[in-house]
Amino acid sequence: MNSEERLKFVVEELARAGRVGVAELAQDTGTSEMTIRRDLDLLQSQGLVRRVRGGAVGVALRGEIIPFTLRDKQGKEVKRRLAAAVAELISDGEAVALDNGTTCLAVARELAGRAITVMPLSLHSAVVLGEAARTKLIMPGGEVSSPELASYGAAAEAGVRGIHFDTAVISSCAALPAHGLTTNTLADAAMKRALIESSARVLLAVESAKLERTAMVTVAGLESVDVLITDAAANTEALEAFRSADVEIRFA
Repeated sequence: MNSEERLKFVVEELARAGRVGVAELAQDTGTSEMTIRRDLDLLQSQGLVRRVRGGAVGVALRGEIIPFTLRDKQGKEVKRRLAAAVAELISDGEAVALDNGTTCLAVARELAGRAITVMPLSLHSAVVLGEAARTKLIMPGGEVSSPELASYGAAAEAGVRGIHFDTAVISSCAALPAHGLTTNTLADAAMKRALIESSARVLLAVESAKLERTAMVTVAGLESVDVLITDAAANTEALEAFRSADVEIRFA
């Protein structure tokens, strides 16, 4: 396993068991105990684990254990392709609402410098877009979550609903067709709904694995999506469900 794969394995084991041992992780990942100790030290520096004798215990909430910076590195090439496909669907002059999350951060990187107006929900994306001279940046206001740096709350929702967007780019953490678009928190669901309801067109950009997952809070049904952008490994049944809801499908 490389470093990214190891860290993903460790945090998944913590989410499952709540505690991990250095010796067991070394055996499971085929690496040295010294390397595992360094991995655990890194996760502790990010506030995700507490080191204990012989291993570590998780301290983050279930479902929030993988930090933003680590998720941004995971599946980076797939996210880049998704983002490029999204950018091709957006014309100069459009007003675009951009969801939070690492996939939408990749979209921000593709859109930066385009002659468009963008309201991102994430400060991560705002930094990328704000450095580009031709791109007009609008912020929704409201509170900001950590470490996502995502806008949320009544003021942020009002900021979104005060604008009529040409396109909303959404990237839900789960989109199992039977449950529609879902996410982990009520606040995030409210912001995503505001983006969808304020936009003439909705692009859903998700990795294929998310079409087989569901999360706690409902955002919207498949009928709210105009175009699904995903990768070629997507489940056939999931794709058919989107097609049945008159959703156009693009592969990245």
